[in-house]
Amino acid sequence: MNFWRRDARIKKNMKEEKHYYTELHTKGFKYTNKFSGFDSACAHFSTKYAPHTVGWLDAQIKAIELIGGQQVSHGWVGYTVGKTFAQIGEEPVSVMSPAWEYRTQASMTNPVYEEVI
Repeated sequence: MNFWRRDARIKKNMKEEKHYYTELHTKGFKYTNKFSGFDSACAHFSTKYAPHTVGWLDAQIKAIELIGGQQVSHGWVGYTVGKTFAQIGEEPVSVMSPAWEYRTQASMTNPVYEEVI
């Protein structure tokens, strides 16, 4: 298959998918004299399925298990699952933002998220 056709098909599929993240919060840290991680982490995932359907829940669970497992292996005792947010759009990067200093074509906008209910 032609590389350009494949690339166009991948980009089309990516546009059809919606991006989400679920917050994970630690239940505590293992005792250590080193840094054991942050209090929370985000499990990002993308899917074309509508929220709370089987396909959407499958993608969410895979992301939670991946990120939660990484955090537990780095010092979390356990975690709880928090709110889930969906990307609803993008906004331009402000001139006052530190991101403006490192702007590229891909980083000229910041995603805007809304809570999934």
